[in-house]
Amino acid sequence: MKKSVRLTTEMRYLNNREQVTIAELMAEFQISRSTVIRDLQEMEELGLPLTATPGHNGGYRVLRNQVLPAVTFTPTEVQALFVAFLATTNAQLPYLKNRQAISEKLLSIVSTSQKQDLLQLNQLLWFENTNPDNPNLLELADTAPAMLGELISAVVSQPQIRISYQKPTAVAPVDHEIYVFHLYNRQQRWYVECYDLTRQARRTFRVDRIHDLQSPQLPILTGEQAHQLWRADHHAPNIELVLHGTAITRFKRLHQPGSRLVFLDSFQQTAQFVDYVDDQGAGATMYADWLMFLGAEIEIKHLPAGVWQAIEQKTAQWQSRIAIEKAQRSATD
Repeated sequence: MKKSVRLTTEMRYLNNREQVTIAELMAEFQISRSTVIRDLQEMEELGLPLTATPGHNGGYRVLRNQVLPAVTFTPTEVQALFVAFLATTNAQLPYLKNRQAISEKLLSIVSTSQKQDLLQLNQLLWFENTNPDNPNLLELADTAPAMLGELISAVVSQPQIRISYQKPTAVAPVDHEIYVFHLYNRQQRWYVECYDLTRQARRTFRVDRIHDLQSPQLPILTGEQAHQLWRADHHAPNIELVLHGTAITRFKRLHQPGSRLVFLDSFQQTAQFVDYVDDQGAGATMYADWLMFLGAEIEIKHLPAGVWQAIEQKTAQWQSRIAIEKAQRSATD
């Protein structure tokens, strides 16, 4: 990144946040401490009104009502924005109409040559679940759950919320007051990873089973208080795997949020993975599905009995189906 571009980007980065530390700037822009200090000095010389707060919780902030250079985009940046919108057109996200409107506005403000380039990109690039007959057509299977947009809007301003949750086996929905940490998509379903204040435990809820959102009734927790509860509900790992080659690639494609590999070699061809799973009921079945997806290039060091049992059941089902298919083919030959 050119120095002039970096300085402008750093100025906007500072302006968009209440307070920024030198360490955060170093990590965000991948530059040294001395470079950050020089950049801050140059920003002040350019007229950016910076104030510094010393101490452990200190940092730099920008005085309000400042004037920054007008926002401009290079042709490459415009294409990057447009491709980002294309990539999410068929993803299971809310606000689809908003994103379509933004894409059209983007087309309306660029030059004629850029517009032609962007329209050509729309025809050239295909993403997962793109309809080959009409790239602009949204596949029905890709629509987001009804409550997803409302849930995102609610927890952005207040992560603690009360939900009405319907289990398949329950007669009526049950209320849970939760503190939301993450929303994620896995195997075409959206999930809420949270701490359940009602049950005093870590929980994961399916968004499509949430029927209603309500204001919290329990005392509002700070982020630090919620994280303390999350850390306190910790289980010792009961799964240990070593992954190789294809298994590592598949892990990167599909894994639970927060899960990570510890690579055992400098070429990242062998990795250790430890985790905890409640091996009773649906949890064991879902974990068995995921392990079978990783494939044969895994070494199982330790696995709970419930997950082993689920894998054996699935393997037996496949063997039975293969035997039936073979018998049917033999009968027709």
